[in-house]
Amino acid sequence: MRALARSPLFVSALWGYAEATRFWLVPDIVLGWIALNRSRFTTLSVVAATLGAVAGGVRMHRRPAPEHSRLTQIPGISDPMLADAREKFAERGWVALVRAPLDGIPYKVYATESALAGRPLRELIAWTPIARLWRFYLTIAAAGVIGRAVGRSIDRGEGRWLAGWAGFWLLVYMRYFARLNRRYGRGRA
Repeated sequence: MRALARSPLFVSALWGYAEATRFWLVPDIVLGWIALNRSRFTTLSVVAATLGAVAGGVRMHRRPAPEHSRLTQIPGISDPMLADAREKFAERGWVALVRAPLDGIPYKVYATESALAGRPLRELIAWTPIARLWRFYLTIAAAGVIGRAVGRSIDRGEGRWLAGWAGFWLLVYMRYFARLNRRYGRGRA
């Protein structure tokens, strides 16, 4: 955690980029941890993660066919999910990207889908901050409230809080994968 404390903006940007391309753990994990610890870099870390996501989205959009063909290698992404995203994007356009966290469809799926649908890169760049920021800010707001309420406890027992934070995200992902399995079948989800 010392590296994160020294360079939260770099870590946030890198995580935002990685999750927008091949990584499957959301930047909310690190952003929430930063907010929980009442860092003065919380808001800038959200901006950095969003810029990283934009860069990752650009990469995915510029290479849609090869990137799209490899998406099912990422945990949780299956062919039925890709078909669902294609349908949602055809029906809703960019609103599907903004709703993606509610639907459980990763950003990277829509970054490639938008290119395959013939939508210009500039539109993806314009819609990405809208799609990412609302969830990131919701995450840091919740973590920030907890951090302010129990700050001294976090300061005295960072290891216990880190284990608790990891446990929380483990439960989130267990629930998420169970939801994917119910919606899309057992496949790779």
